[in-house]
Amino acid sequence: MTDVVAGVRVVRFRDQVILKKQVTHLGRPWPGFKKRIQIPRTWLEVERQASASDLQTRFVGIYHYCGVTIFVDFDPARYARQKANNSAAHVATNDLHQAQVNGRFRRVDRSGNVVTSVRADSLQRYLIEGYDSHQPRLDVFRAFSSHLFSMGRIDALTAVNAMHEVRWPDRFQGEWPGFFLEYEFDRFVRTEGVQGLVEFQKVKANGRYDYDLAFKSGATVAYYGDLKASDVVKQESPGNDAEDFARCLAEFGRFWYVVYEHETVHARDNGDVATIAWNEWRRSAGHLARKGYNPLSYARRFKESVRFTRMSVLEVNDANAGVVLGEFAQGQQPDGAARALKVMIKKRNVDNFLIYSHTVDQPAPSRS
Repeated sequence: MTDVVAGVRVVRFRDQVILKKQVTHLGRPWPGFKKRIQIPRTWLEVERQASASDLQTRFVGIYHYCGVTIFVDFDPARYARQKANNSAAHVATNDLHQAQVNGRFRRVDRSGNVVTSVRADSLQRYLIEGYDSHQPRLDVFRAFSSHLFSMGRIDALTAVNAMHEVRWPDRFQGEWPGFFLEYEFDRFVRTEGVQGLVEFQKVKANGRYDYDLAFKSGATVAYYGDLKASDVVKQESPGNDAEDFARCLAEFGRFWYVVYEHETVHARDNGDVATIAWNEWRRSAGHLARKGYNPLSYARRFKESVRFTRMSVLEVNDANAGVVLGEFAQGQQPDGAARALKVMIKKRNVDNFLIYSHTVDQPAPSRS
């Protein structure tokens, strides 16, 4: 039924006040995947009065295209605090795709807004029951992220010594944060016994794709993914060989990038003390450098320590692959031959393939 709250006509459903607007594209120069509704100041007054009467307010966008209708429920909490006139609430094409495929889909965007997309035939159930956030594969990363973030700042020698104790294959590599991430995740899934959901592949089996993560459905692989470490200041993160990636996506229909971002202290900013200590450690541990011992080997790029602070699970699928991934040339091989093209994760486009994120001290979103 309809009602009037704060002078605005609203839809009333049980104890809920629903305000609605059409979802539209932002227009040029914005990317095609970005869509929005405009939130007028009057909605904020409706939310204030409804809350005072113990009613729940929903800011709902309606997307309709070629017979498909998706309702987008924008949690009003952050918008109510902004108190801005005609502020925009954003939704991405992938949000709509996930809702159409799965019925309901929720994520927290990179601005901290909770966005829930609901297929038309699932709307009534959603309004009555709320959103069930239990997703076993994502629950693995939720638990692992809490473990990893609780480690705080990780020193290089602490990390490489831990890997060395179990003879981790890449323990001598200069880009140790990514290999330490792999080591910790592999250890976590084995300790927790969740290989039936996601399996870490350090040594790839014959016939499998060369990716870190195999997401399981029983004894079979449902789809693949890759685990990445990236500095928070970088705007792009290199992905995988473009040809293999396209083949894998065509076969399984989706692919997950699991990206862990870290704050970084570079050894070069502290007199290269950590670089020298690392090179000395490698020599004492039996590593033989191809060009002989050099106490400043890898000095320009060596990371003294890192602190993982944010992670994202990014799904690439048929609906967003062409938008969120670009290709870039990797330069030349030592013999002068061109390197293979690789896909590139563009962080400015993350919201169009973000399905889950977790940051240090991030509160859990409401289940309503």
